[in-house]
Amino acid sequence: MRSIRTCRELGAAIRQSRKDQGLTQAALAAKARVGRQWLSELETGKQTAEVGRVLWILDALDLNITLRAAVDSDPDNFDLNAYIDTWAD
Repeated sequence: MRSIRTCRELGAAIRQSRKDQGLTQAALAAKARVGRQWLSELETGKQTAEVGRVLWILDALDLNITLRAAVDSDPDNFDLNAYIDTWAD
């Protein structure tokens, strides 16, 4: 599971998944019913990308979004069992 916290990280994850599946930007854009230029901008971290279109792209790549609470980075408050539970799903 990959943690994504920025538009740039989301774009990079989408680009990597597209490449892993052997798809060109044009092929993925056609499959998801978006423009190739829009997909290119998304892959480079476009901050104003429409959520609905992002979901179309994720669906076309057979990906989904899972939300989870961020882990407290303070070592004195770190709960190993809670951290393991976040990855158990």
